[in-house]
Amino acid sequence: MMNSMFRMHQPLLLSPQEGVFAHRTFKTSIIEKTADRLLVSVPYYNGKVVLLPRNTPVKVEIPLKQVFFSEISKKTAFGEYQCLELALPYQLLKKDKLKTPRIITVTSGKGGAGKSTLLINLAIALSQQGLRVCIVDCDLGTSNIDVLLNLHARYTIQDVIEGKKNIFDILLEGPCKTVIAPGSSGFPPLTSISEAQAQKVINSLGKLEPYTDIILLDTGPGVSNNVMFFNQLVDEIITVTTPEPHSITDTYAALKVLVDLKNVPFLWLVINKTEGQEEADSVAARIMSAAERFLSLNIKYLGHVMEDIHVSKSVRRLTPCLLRFPNSEASQCYKDIAENFSMTKQQVTPAKPHFRRLKRILPIS
Repeated sequence: MMNSMFRMHQPLLLSPQEGVFAHRTFKTSIIEKTADRLLVSVPYYNGKVVLLPRNTPVKVEIPLKQVFFSEISKKTAFGEYQCLELALPYQLLKKDKLKTPRIITVTSGKGGAGKSTLLINLAIALSQQGLRVCIVDCDLGTSNIDVLLNLHARYTIQDVIEGKKNIFDILLEGPCKTVIAPGSSGFPPLTSISEAQAQKVINSLGKLEPYTDIILLDTGPGVSNNVMFFNQLVDEIITVTTPEPHSITDTYAALKVLVDLKNVPFLWLVINKTEGQEEADSVAARIMSAAERFLSLNIKYLGHVMEDIHVSKSVRRLTPCLLRFPNSEASQCYKDIAENFSMTKQQVTPAKPHFRRLKRILPIS
């Protein structure tokens, strides 16, 4: 059965993002919808079939209803029709399911806010609560999650985007039962990606659905397309700032860009490297008030992290602060943030197998 969005013979527009037909728009129509695929009629141009190779990224527009990015899985037949098979984006598939992982980006207006360190320790704290957590390094071109955790990545997100590996091939086991999908560093092809490639990463993460409760994406700082493509595809965004005036200004600038997204996810705010709760609460109040008054954005304050020498010491030792110095002020802050975060949604009952058993159980090509 098709839902109201996908009707038999529903007209749609198909725009290849690569190849000889890149960014041209072709009329086609829906033939059939399966559980996770969409069959559409083969488009024609000047009376000839438009030859679109497998894995071609495409922009799909259902007029007045939906725009999303996908890729051509294969060419197939459905009765009398010749069809192209398109993968449905994971965001649409999630809407029909009761229990799905929360997919969250952790971002900042500019570098130096400490978002990667915060993300790692938040992941550890959530895992200690019994949640299954995956960290995905989407800071493309300058990724560092694997370095901060002293891991050695053989394959990365770049291999997934290029179709060389699937998401299960690149996973590494991190501390405290977390799982890491490492990014690539210093590779020009990934310093700038398309929205279709960002969608491909999210679709790949959707395959982890039976094995995870929370997926944390470490994005690059700033307001580049790389960052915003991921921000508009996730469920929630954690914005990290410090009390420094320039950091606050950069955070507000990033929020202004978020307003222009097609879909603005739920927004969280964390104040990092603060001298105390009073300072953190003051900074958070200023940012949230300005965002609500001038941008009509509702942001929820998630917590703060104290300026703590133990954080920099743990970074130099390539060990999360929460594990190296569990009794430090910063570690207690990470625990408080994780508690606030996990209370916002009923915890999913852990399913088996856990990630540590994943590669022994799943058939991986």
